[in-house]
Amino acid sequence: MPTYGMGNAIREMRMRLGYTQEELAYGICTTGTLSKIENGKAIVSKRVFEALCSKMPGMHHVWVSCDTKTEMERSRLCKKILLYLGQTRMEEAKSAMEQYSGLKDEGNPFCVQFELYTQAIYQGILKENEEEILPKLRQALMVTMPDYKERFKAKKKVVLLTYDEMYILSNMGIAYARKNDLETAWSVFFFLKKYFKQQELDVPDAAKIYPMLLGNLAWIFELRRQFDEAVKQCDEGIEMCCLTGKYTILPYLLCIKSRCLTASGNLENAKKSRQQAETILGIRSETRSYGSFEEFYKAQEPIYVTF
Repeated sequence: MPTYGMGNAIREMRMRLGYTQEELAYGICTTGTLSKIENGKAIVSKRVFEALCSKMPGMHHVWVSCDTKTEMERSRLCKKILLYLGQTRMEEAKSAMEQYSGLKDEGNPFCVQFELYTQAIYQGILKENEEEILPKLRQALMVTMPDYKERFKAKKKVVLLTYDEMYILSNMGIAYARKNDLETAWSVFFFLKKYFKQQELDVPDAAKIYPMLLGNLAWIFELRRQFDEAVKQCDEGIEMCCLTGKYTILPYLLCIKSRCLTASGNLENAKKSRQQAETILGIRSETRSYGSFEEFYKAQEPIYVTF
């Protein structure tokens, strides 16, 4: 796709959605740079283009293919890191993160942000230096959204999020829950769910992250002993996983649902959900980093990343 074509696509989608240049460019590039991109007067990098697209429903399937060798390698490592963290393959995640650190561009805010929040996720999964996790996630979010607190409070201001910003906020919700601040954790995940609903994403686009958000919201409801609400979130996530054939999150959802149904006294359906989760994990020959399905089931862990 030529530069002019990409710019046209961005401008047309932005105007169709009713976003100003300032709203779309925030945290990604200057308004002037976006104007040049839209008018075909600036060459857009892969990360900038992806970030702009991820804020606009309907543009998520369009990507830049003219990468440099280093950009391609960084992109490959990003996918590996998220995959390994999602499967708690921690040694492989650590190795990929070290490789990424050696290739990162210190002047590129997206590189800095990605490194910060994946380090926080890594620490969260291993429960290492937990006092550093929330500050590190806040620092990562402020790379592209320095006034995020004010923007979220301003009801009339449009807030558009990249996928990385959604991952960061999701993990901030987990960090708050780990600190026993369940009210703040719930508000974070409720905000993200509302944001997804407002964006009206196509199912394949939403499936990249939405089941994870629903699973973590269900996890918060479980911790708050609001079992019926937790089951509702799980059912919505389970439906999306089945519709899209993406089953990474499905065992988590089924386990939360089973535990909550058990707590509510619905033992027959609880047993069914538990058996389904065990079957899926058995087919995939994995119980994450746990020694057995029983340990996985009882762990009551949040969902850190999806892929």
